[in-house]
Amino acid sequence: MIRYTWAVLACIAAILQNGAVQAQTVPTWPSSMDELEDIMFLNTGYRARGFSVAVTPCSFSAQGSGRITAAEWLRTAFHDMATGSVYTGIGGLDASLQFELGGDNIGPAFLQSLTNFAPFFTSRSSMADMIAMGVYTGVRSCGGPVVPIKTGRIDATEAGPPGVPLPENSLYTFENQFLRTGFSTTEMIAVTACGHTIGGVHASNFPMIVAPGSAPPNDYVHFDSTTVFDSKIASEYVAGQTTDPLSVGGCVASGRCSDARVFAADGNATITTLADPATFQSTCQTMLQKLIEVVPQGVVLTDPIVPYEVKPNAVQLTLLDGGSSLSFTGEVRVRTTVRAASQIASVQLVYKDRSGGSTCGSCSISTTQKGTAAGFDDSFVFYGFSTQLPSISSISTFNVLITLTSGSTELHDNNGAGYPIQDTVMLQSPQSCLVPNNLTVVAAVRNTQSATSPSLALTLKVPQGQSNGNPVPALQNASVTMIRQSTVGPYNIYSATYALDPSQAQNTKFDVSWGKYDVFVGEFVLCDEVILLIERSLNDNLFVKNNVFVSNDILDEIIVVVANIDVVKIIFLNEASIHINILLLVKVIIFIYFGTSCGTYKPCDLRLHIQRVLQRLNKR
Repeated sequence: MIRYTWAVLACIAAILQNGAVQAQTVPTWPSSMDELEDIMFLNTGYRARGFSVAVTPCSFSAQGSGRITAAEWLRTAFHDMATGSVYTGIGGLDASLQFELGGDNIGPAFLQSLTNFAPFFTSRSSMADMIAMGVYTGVRSCGGPVVPIKTGRIDATEAGPPGVPLPENSLYTFENQFLRTGFSTTEMIAVTACGHTIGGVHASNFPMIVAPGSAPPNDYVHFDSTTVFDSKIASEYVAGQTTDPLSVGGCVASGRCSDARVFAADGNATITTLADPATFQSTCQTMLQKLIEVVPQGVVLTDPIVPYEVKPNAVQLTLLDGGSSLSFTGEVRVRTTVRAASQIASVQLVYKDRSGGSTCGSCSISTTQKGTAAGFDDSFVFYGFSTQLPSISSISTFNVLITLTSGSTELHDNNGAGYPIQDTVMLQSPQSCLVPNNLTVVAAVRNTQSATSPSLALTLKVPQGQSNGNPVPALQNASVTMIRQSTVGPYNIYSATYALDPSQAQNTKFDVSWGKYDVFVGEFVLCDEVILLIERSLNDNLFVKNNVFVSNDILDEIIVVVANIDVVKIIFLNEASIHINILLLVKVIIFIYFGTSCGTYKPCDLRLHIQRVLQRLNKR
């Protein structure tokens, strides 16, 4: 009877979940989840965020053999959530784990996972949301289901209550601990199996379960016979063939066979059902989503993130000399998962002037393909554009017109709202710079507005300096009133300077705001440090390993991308292929010039940065 009830519940959950997925709508741009949407879907290729690098392939760990980062990310989410209470509304997935390192959170996995997540932590992507994103990414990299990710989690500022389940706990304790977080006995069994399909137990962390020296070469025993997200944890247990160190082996004598204790809680009914591969995958999708949606009372989560069909990227208006014209540049990212890129003949922007009219004539802007990117389940093509607009008429919104090779067209209008562009406050990238740690930002404000000065708002990452080695920085806000410098055409020019600590120059984000208008600019990355980032991210098709030379077709692509940079053209002049050091240089320049890792910031003097990179490479 229990088995039948579980099957019915699983079926109902699947129907409800599928219905929810079908009911989802693509977000209206811009959205609060835009940063996380990029992190979630841009794994490789052009504009890749690289979050998945640490868990690709599934069995990988930068810490070496005997570690599986994907499993550690899943375990991190569970431990962060596990002390929450649906009774009090306190705790849940809130990143309080950063204040709880050590104690019941045994082993280096939690510190390393938070270290992995920290570079992606911003004011637009909380640490708690990044921990949830780690579940999606780690599970999907290992062949598991797509775990829907909602955003809006709020980070804790202190440690939460104790109560992480430990292997020595009784079944009664386990059931009460899981019930406190909203999981029934059936769900406790399921989420335990889902969490233990990848990973294992280290002797160094649990010597009473895995005896030191008993599991060469790494004193590490896997939960099942595979290193992917599958039902083996259940099927091998049911068949009596399990090697799960929390079900058999050293755990028996020490009373720490927690998996066996949990799986048998309903007479092995649920774990038997989970031995079926399809049931395991669908159940884990539901259970892991529930796990990451245990949040403190008062936290309101968004709808699940879904990829945009069309998404603007790095869109920038810039006032040109004399003030009569604006430079309008940027990209649109087109999802090509269902409709292949080869089926697209052209992509155009169809825009309205700043008053919402069509005084611009044809009001269309052509694009050229810039690059391709991919996630676990989606592919994308980026189309770039660059044009000039009269500053008087300017632009207010645009739609994206896709013409297919068949002759049919698609008009993407941002859910009927058009893609908004405001020209009231604009960052002046050519006049803004970071030299060497002094940030100067120049902005143009339409002089039809009041005389109130705009503000430069910075979000700084500051080490928390805790004794437990917490790698997650605190976000500290700073604001500077910008000073009017001159008038150019219909705009007043303002500037502000802020002295950054050298460590802050690597990751400071800033906005320029005036009244209701806000221009998010991006973040700075010290371009020397980008080299180190590149060397850790060798999955990109522009990287090479062990002095292997890059192919001519990739070289041609790079030359096209950097054709306007004289220094690089000289380097390429008589080269049929390029060595790794030059390739690293090219990637750094691409990062700097096009904003792939340096935000939308464009240095005052590109050649100075190129010289710095060359000097560093020559020292190696």
